[in-house]
Amino acid sequence: MVAVTEETRVYKDIKTAVGGVVDTVNKRVSGKAWKIQKTPTIRAQKAKTLRRTWEQRSAERTRDQTVKALERQLKDEKKAEKDRKREITQERRKIQEEKERMELLATKMNAKRLARVKKRELRKKARV
Repeated sequence: MVAVTEETRVYKDIKTAVGGVVDTVNKRVSGKAWKIQKTPTIRAQKAKTLRRTWEQRSAERTRDQTVKALERQLKDEKKAEKDRKREITQERRKIQEEKERMELLATKMNAKRLARVKKRELRKKARV
């Protein structure tokens, strides 16, 4: 065990004498009594000016929900209009392709019919 000597006792007394015994509520070690007593910042609670009541928060929440619903509705309408135009374009393209196919068939049929008519005429000429 460490023996407490006179020297260590004096050292402790000097330490308390130099720093001073401080009343933790009112005084400072430096003796500057005019300085404000500082306290740690409490971040869990907001100042009254920054606080919002439940009604304010719920009103803001409902306003945000209505705005989001309106945005969603406008976006859906825009998408529906775009889809409708796409369907119309596809239908128009399909009709055009069908028309071209029928014209091509008609030209082939006309060519075949012309070939048949020419053959008949040639046979008639050969008989005469």
